[in-house]
Amino acid sequence: MKSRAIEKFIRVSQTKVLRYAREVSPGMLVNEAINKLSFINTKGAKVLKKALESAKANMISMATVHNIDVDDSNFTVEKIFVLKAPTYKRLRNRGRGHADVISKRNSHIYVEISSERPNTATSRGN
Repeated sequence: MKSRAIEKFIRVSQTKVLRYAREVSPGMLVNEAINKLSFINTKGAKVLKKALESAKANMISMATVHNIDVDDSNFTVEKIFVLKAPTYKRLRNRGRGHADVISKRNSHIYVEISSERPNTATSRGN
């Protein structure tokens, strides 16, 4: 069974969230990833941790609706990707009547988890 969570228009730059998304590799246990991100005191890590917790809660909710018994300690990360969101443009006044554009960058975070462990021994497909 798979579940996902989407965080949109997050007020953190894509590069700052990607720094911590690379820490969470596909196949890693969700509880382990949440634990790893909880010790990082930055906004990007907190937002990513929130998305993982949301995907985990979605999986548990979906399992209870369909009367499926799942163990949350077996949830694994399938995919995490971070995309650019629309940028807010602001003006900053400069000398002699000029202005500079300040870009407030945003991001979208997509997290997908599954309840089954991935198979580490893959066949060569012929």
